[in-house]
Amino acid sequence: DMVAYTDKMVGKIVAKLEGLGLSENTLVLFLGDNGTDRPIVSMLNGREVAGGKGQTTDAGTHVPMIAYWPGTIRPGQVRTDLVDTTDFLPTICEAAGVDVPDDLAIDGRAIDGRSFLPQLLGKKGDPRQWIYCWYSKQGQPAQARQFARNARFKLYASGRFFDVANDPLEQNDLSGKTLDDEAARARETLQKVLDKYENARPEGLRSPRPGGRRNLSLTPPLGE
Repeated sequence: DMVAYTDKMVGKIVAKLEGLGLSENTLVLFLGDNGTDRPIVSMLNGREVAGGKGQTTDAGTHVPMIAYWPGTIRPGQVRTDLVDTTDFLPTICEAAGVDVPDDLAIDGRAIDGRSFLPQLLGKKGDPRQWIYCWYSKQGQPAQARQFARNARFKLYASGRFFDVANDPLEQNDLSGKTLDDEAARARETLQKVLDKYENARPEGLRSPRPGGRRNLSLTPPLGE
């Protein structure tokens, strides 16, 4: 059973930290990487949820995260703030008391992440108002799906618009329909996000060679 084995291995890591006396000086972040595969159907709050691996619905992009830091993070907290994977590095750096390295900027652009450490500490912090996502199974721009979302609404670059808080399976496209004030404001904001990132991908990632892969040089090479 994958869940039981994961629990066992995470438990070993935590036990090792405790054995070394490092648990109260170590922030442990645990998160899923994607939803289950599409043929797998699970139960959530009394309803069936089909797997969404490789999909851009919540079933494929909305995953759990657990933060563990004895003596610093109060256990039992539940937060519903938006968090993107780009936020992990700034969070770790803030927890360590260091700045995000300047040399991680690409084409002069700073990384997009923001620290969510204050929220972990029970403070309000500066939570995200939206998340942007670019996804293509083989990295090919022609096949890419792009969307921007806030806590309730999601807008795809194709124009499809969903109230994902009430329609997580994205079955009721609101594009072309009369929107209330909240939905209209959200759509306008999310469209600005999509416009902002339309050409933001680094040149080396925009046009993969046939087959969907492209070799990129790293300076310094990995391992150095």
